[in-house]
Amino acid sequence: MPVTETATRPDLLANFPEDGPYRWLELADAHGPYAVCAIAERPDYLELHLTMTRWGPETRRTLARDLEWLKDEARRLGLPRIMGVRADDKGRFNENLFRFARLYGFGEMCVFQTASLAVD
Repeated sequence: MPVTETATRPDLLANFPEDGPYRWLELADAHGPYAVCAIAERPDYLELHLTMTRWGPETRRTLARDLEWLKDEARRLGLPRIMGVRADDKGRFNENLFRFARLYGFGEMCVFQTASLAVD
């Protein structure tokens, strides 16, 4: 099954602003959905947030194919790279992220943390 753009924000990405710059994607294989994504066009890259709901050898192969779709989308938008970004609103660090990202050819790893302060 191909990458499918959805009109509404997936529940798994509820921490993203619904009225922001993001487009919502569902990734699926022969067994159904295996991930949801938020992507946003930035000046120098396509921002990618990926939340996996299922994993295994078949899913790994399908994700490699779907990453080609994302590369094509970045090219269509005239963007030279995809930047994978991990957001965790619980403040947890995922040690598997870099290993997972390298598996699909991502490089230039870094850690970026934020904190926000409400003023009202």
